[in-house]
Amino acid sequence: MTDHTSPLIVVAGATGYLGGCTVRALHQAGFRVRALARNPKRLAAVAGCCDEVFVGEATRIETLEGLCEGAFAVFSSIGIRSLARRPTLWDVDRDANLNLVRCAEQAGVSRFVFTSIQGAPIYRKEIKVMEAREQVVDALAASSMTSTIIRPTGLFNDMAEFFGMAQKGRLWLCGDGQARVNPIHGEDVGEWVAAALQQATPPTEADLGGPETFTLNEIGALAFEVLGRSPKVSHVPLWVLSACAGLTGWWHPNLATLLRGFRHVCARGAVAEATGHRTLRAEFERLRAA
Repeated sequence: MTDHTSPLIVVAGATGYLGGCTVRALHQAGFRVRALARNPKRLAAVAGCCDEVFVGEATRIETLEGLCEGAFAVFSSIGIRSLARRPTLWDVDRDANLNLVRCAEQAGVSRFVFTSIQGAPIYRKEIKVMEAREQVVDALAASSMTSTIIRPTGLFNDMAEFFGMAQKGRLWLCGDGQARVNPIHGEDVGEWVAAALQQATPPTEADLGGPETFTLNEIGALAFEVLGRSPKVSHVPLWVLSACAGLTGWWHPNLATLLRGFRHVCARGAVAEATGHRTLRAEFERLRAA
């Protein structure tokens, strides 16, 4: 456990990839961590880094009473990743995070670090998940709290999806595969957040990318290389993904959002200033050994 006088940080999303990485980084930096979770058992991977566990659901504000009491800052990476039809991205990416903002304000929290999406200020009107998260950014801009908005280009757990396809024998890409990205490890993001919270005047916004930039084709080639296999990559026209997103949007908005987000990356890429040091090859080698 950390020193009881150390600043307390509330982490929402601690059961997920980025939240878990941030819990570990904050603990390593000497902060106390209060993790929000619906089911404390899902915190097993980071239990040793959590000083407190608060049981509640961000989508239900009545369960959050006391969550932010005594906290110096709140970090949230809460966002929809499930392909279930409910809850929707508006319930989670927007409303759950707005609940956290309200709780933090009522408790007199000084700082709020929120995770949005690289490119969201430009493309928010085109992609609903970006709009949902940027509405939270808007609320933070109007708040008395000091806020820091981070927008990663893409996380290594997203790149694991590419590796998983390669393991199954074929990688499917939308478009020509020439879009460029520099994905970042969650641990590098977490360390950046911990460092920002130690600054007297933290950054207000930051696009965070990893130390290496690849085309999507190169990411696929790397996955097959680590697996010791010849690359097998198929390219699907962008319009096919657009059509699929349009057809599913009315009955399965979460799936449509995922498809539109994937199309966005495949068409436009996502590159930001290099941060951290962890490499994609090392991550793929870890996945191969797992």
